[in-house]
Amino acid sequence: MKNAVTKEYKKVKVEGILNLKELSGEYEMTPEELVGFHNHYCSIQELLTLSLPKYVEYLYIPSDKFEIRDRKLLKSATLDLPTQLSEKVYGVIIKFLPKNLQIHYKIKVKRTPTYIELVKEKTYVNNQGIDKIIEQLFEKAEQVLYPLQISVKNNGGLDRIINHEQISHRWKLDCFPKLKEYYQSETTDQILKQMDQAYADLNRKKDLFDRNLFYKLFFLPVYKGYPRFMKKDFLKIYFSGLSQQTGYETQFELSREYTRGNKIALKITGTEEDNPFNRNKVKGQLNFLYKFHRETRELFSVTGYCSAFEKDVEYIIDFQLYEQ
Repeated sequence: MKNAVTKEYKKVKVEGILNLKELSGEYEMTPEELVGFHNHYCSIQELLTLSLPKYVEYLYIPSDKFEIRDRKLLKSATLDLPTQLSEKVYGVIIKFLPKNLQIHYKIKVKRTPTYIELVKEKTYVNNQGIDKIIEQLFEKAEQVLYPLQISVKNNGGLDRIINHEQISHRWKLDCFPKLKEYYQSETTDQILKQMDQAYADLNRKKDLFDRNLFYKLFFLPVYKGYPRFMKKDFLKIYFSGLSQQTGYETQFELSREYTRGNKIALKITGTEEDNPFNRNKVKGQLNFLYKFHRETRELFSVTGYCSAFEKDVEYIIDFQLYEQ
């Protein structure tokens, strides 16, 4: 915005078609107040009416109203990757429908200039500790991952596992022998064999992180420029209940204003892509809201859901992540 400063007003350049109701609301004024103030200071050629607003290049806004709004506005449509040292704890809740299954856990995140370290705490299923044998096996095997050190790309996307050799060492020498001795069945043997292959070199099995909704969303490449505060993209989400990925045509919308809690908001919405199986049918939806700290650009929260259909049954994953 270009503006000329006086004691009474600021001259603001109008972008696109003038919407008096919308613009006056942004400055906490009524359309009548805005038009009255503008007409008091503008030239004859710039006079406006409420009923027939014409094209004008500039609007005259009260200086105090302008300053209040200016403090609420993002000054750049680019989200820069945070690089400062920090330690945070996030609470994660994931609900799966129609299974009526909920898991929740806490995860500690240490950020350094070169990598992010994560330590995941105990997982709860429907607010209870894990008691099923297979779930216990996965939980114990998963703990070998942590602490997990991940380097990220400039856009925040997962690049590589830095300490994969240490993880492999922990698995081979300690965890794998104990689990193999404790869990003895054809099913558990097969699971352990697959895990053994994955832990041999995690960087070759990064698709496993892509299938995990926490890692998918936490390391979503959102740190980039948003021309005109918008960007089109394509996302794939893995639905464990369907054992398949669902693709979405998505739109990223960076809010021009900070939230009431003084956070940066990024809304991601999408519709399931067309394919031969869903043509002329109801399609799944994707809707997530990201919030970032104003000063550091660090993630504060992610809330929302994604859905997909299989044989007219809707599968929904509800996701909530909050800094604690």
